[in-house]
Amino acid sequence: MIISTNKNRALLLAAFLICSITIFTGSGCSILRKDKQAVADKKKEEADKKASAEYEKARVQYQKRQNKETKKMMKNTRKKAAKYNKPMKRKGLFKTKCD
Repeated sequence: MIISTNKNRALLLAAFLICSITIFTGSGCSILRKDKQAVADKKKEEADKKASAEYEKARVQYQKRQNKETKKMMKNTRKKAAKYNKPMKRKGLFKTKCD
């Protein structure tokens, strides 16, 4: 029968701590490091967001510079484009779909 004493408990605790530290450092501390791909994705996302904000700002400024007739023409073109870009729908059971 094994009698547990304070000395045995201390040795068990020390062995447990050493094993825990070995497992943690054996993984290369990958738990603490961020994934390189995640960092690159985040940078790309921020760059895309900044570029789209700059584009939107430039587009709004461009539209403000136009005269009244040009603005009207741009509005009509936008409406027509929405109409023409809608996908064709089937109008019968045996008709082929136009793409």
